Amino acid sequence: MNQWAAARLVCRSWKIAWALGAAGLSLGDGGGHVSAAEPSFILIQSAPGRFEIAAIDPSLAHGVSAMAEEAWRVLSGPLGLPTGFSSPIFVRAVPPDPGGAGDPAPFRVTVEVGGIVSVRLRADLATPGVVRRALVQGVLMRLAVAQHGATTTVTSPLWLEQACVGWWLTRSDAAQLDALKQESARIAPPAIAALLNARHGGPENRRDVVGATWLMIFLQAEAARSGEWPELVRRLLAGDDPAAALAGSFPGRFGDPEDRELWWQTGYHHVRRARALPGLDAVESREQLGALARFVFADDTGAADRIVALGDVVARAQEPVVAVELTRRAAVIEKLTPLLHPFYRNAGLALGEVLAARAGPAAPRATKAAAYEQDWRDAVELEAATTAALDRLDRR
Repeated sequence: MNQWAAARLVCRSWKIAWALGAAGLSLGDGGGHVSAAEPSFILIQSAPGRFEIAAIDPSLAHGVSAMAEEAWRVLSGPLGLPTGFSSPIFVRAVPPDPGGAGDPAPFRVTVEVGGIVSVRLRADLATPGVVRRALVQGVLMRLAVAQHGATTTVTSPLWLEQACVGWWLTRSDAAQLDALKQESARIAPPAIAALLNARHGGPENRRDVVGATWLMIFLQAEAARSGEWPELVRRLLAGDDPAAALAGSFPGRFGDPEDRELWWQTGYHHVRRARALPGLDAVESREQLGALARFVFADDTGAADRIVALGDVVARAQEPVVAVELTRRAAVIEKLTPLLHPFYRNAGLALGEVLAARAGPAAPRATKAAAYEQDWRDAVELEAATTAALDRLDRR
């Protein structure tokens, strides 16, 4: 295997393109000149049209890439994200300016000429909270550009950013929803007008963050499958007046502002008191589980990628780059399994055993992989049969 293939030998969701590092490219004062003495960037690409992460620190690049993939999985449903955009979201984790003259903000999202969305992240301030917020704002701005073009009116509303971060946390870790409910019992909900009209740049308080998360949950439950929630998101990203966008997207729910506030306050207390842990429906479970079991590696030439069967991947589980990826996915599936739809719960448990079996003889790993494949087929068959039965009932 040549040097380029070895550098790119990692699955598509965690693919490392060491081209910049191998070439010794620098983004210093030389304007892109080759300089072996200067630190080089490592580039990580996720699935086509999603994220491209560049950072000097490999551990930071890996961490941001993992969070980016998790953000896409969790937010694709509520935001209606496509499989991929025409161009990815470019995330650059840059070191601070040694002279102190650089941008003091922890991150900055910009829409460039041609609709390119880039996220500039300060490496020294890249805490998990900052990275989540930066990725969410980048996703919202890229979705806005995809829906409305690179106009000056597209925006990422503050409350929607806060809500998406809250949704992400409570959907990736069930315990976070329980903590949110306990916190919500101790504080009064903010006025809906204050949430909708909040702007970037001012102080953000915890009450508004909690309220924004429940507002997103409430509006999705209120919309059901009528398409009202996607319409609201589309209008908000276009820069429409928030109050008008809400009234137009949810017609007949309220009259004057007092009715709207009562509608919101009632909905807030209803959703926060609901005795249910966050869970994925069958479609979401199938998509997220399938993504974790899908591996794409560079071929021997390093010029193209190919899908590798799960059994073949675990057979090479003791190779360093494969072991790192299996370890990462094992941590993800451990948190995801309690959220899976009952149809896919057994498959999730089986996949967790596969990803955790990184030591010992290869034969037991192959057996576990085969068991997962069978559980996966059973779950898909059960989902299809149930959907067909419900469709027949609906047609009566």
